Amino acid sequence: MADKGKLSGPRIVVEPPGPRSRSAIKRKERFVTVGLGVSLPAVIDRADGPFLQDVDGNVYLDFTVGLGALNCGHRPKEVVHAWKRQIDKFDHICAMVSMYEPYLRLAEELSRICPGHLGKSLIMNSGSEAIENSVKIAKAYNRKRWLVSYVTGYHGRTYLGLSLMGKEKPFREGFGSMYQNVKLVDFAYCYRCPLDLEYPSCGISCTGLVEEAVTSKKLKDDVCCLVMEPVQGAGGFLCPPPGYWEQIRRICDDNGIILIDDEIQTGFGRTGRLFAIEHWKVEPDIVVTGKSLSMGLPIGAVTGRDEIMSAPTPASLGGTYGGSPICCAGALEAIKLAKRWTSNAKMIHSVEKRRFEEWESRFEEVGDARGLGAMMAIELVRTKKGKEPAPELARKVQLSCFKKGLYVSSGGYFNSVLRLHPPLTITRSLLETGLDILERALKEETKSR
Repeated sequence: MADKGKLSGPRIVVEPPGPRSRSAIKRKERFVTVGLGVSLPAVIDRADGPFLQDVDGNVYLDFTVGLGALNCGHRPKEVVHAWKRQIDKFDHICAMVSMYEPYLRLAEELSRICPGHLGKSLIMNSGSEAIENSVKIAKAYNRKRWLVSYVTGYHGRTYLGLSLMGKEKPFREGFGSMYQNVKLVDFAYCYRCPLDLEYPSCGISCTGLVEEAVTSKKLKDDVCCLVMEPVQGAGGFLCPPPGYWEQIRRICDDNGIILIDDEIQTGFGRTGRLFAIEHWKVEPDIVVTGKSLSMGLPIGAVTGRDEIMSAPTPASLGGTYGGSPICCAGALEAIKLAKRWTSNAKMIHSVEKRRFEEWESRFEEVGDARGLGAMMAIELVRTKKGKEPAPELARKVQLSCFKKGLYVSSGGYFNSVLRLHPPLTITRSLLETGLDILERALKEETKSR
């Protein structure tokens, strides 16, 4: 058994899921709604750095890091110490009752680090809640009705978040009518171009789909905001080509549309910049953050231009636990860590890109390899020529990795993408170890050898 102070691995001592995990999963089936999907059948007991340990003693290398919420790994000591220091002072007051220093310091820090001239913030409980409030604030500012988002985007699981995406299963199925004034458009999904063109000869013509939508008779002069992810997360780590966001910014400016930059998954170093939009010469009007903003505790923030953030009427925003002092204290340390480790995304990118390109040429089923910084993915297909999505294969490879000691997440619009979220703090040696496991799983589950 590993030392209690430090985990090491990966190490499989009993074929997962082991007996204790299986027993706990039966309790989950008994007491937890079936609506909560759990992708990997282990029950976790401990976590440390890049590792997870289950109740059976298996240690896994974690390339999911809480679905991007732990960019610097599990339980970074600086963040944990900040939580403990704050809880020894007080754990909850409610920012709507009295203000406190961690909230103020975090708001000040967000105004310093967010791209563009963004001066004011609202701190909430989660990314989903922050998205909701970003739209409320935008509507308070320009009083327009329509929201524009992307078919392959993802902005959380509230009703508004679900309305801002086009993926029916499993997210929206059975939940009835969505928010009505939302226009969904196709993204720059270059591997599956909606216009059947190729970059760069296409001239980024897909931006015309956005312009056509916002200038249509139904929407013209009545679009409040465009909600976007610089690199789409749940959509399959879709990264638009150079120049795309600059053109979208122009379209927003020409039509009086607020550009809301959802950095919940892409922020805090994941793509090799503190914020992913910094890869383009674009300043958003509002930035929404969450996940690795706190690296472990629930938080979300809306940071925007002063005049936009000043539009809501007094006392119209808030929530009982929004801007928890413990979460804010941790976030201040998490930001320092992200700044320190962002540059390591370059190493992660170069190693994964080299391996992915090898697999692309070697495996018939690896149709596309893509990503930015340490946000990389492979899309699995039945054949390269037909590009038929292979969700069953993606699931098999994911489970094969799990049994070998590696956590990876699957997703994408067609559920055929394997997404890698290694912590930015990972060593090259451990990164290669994880990629070796993934390569073995690909060999075992495909016809390509």
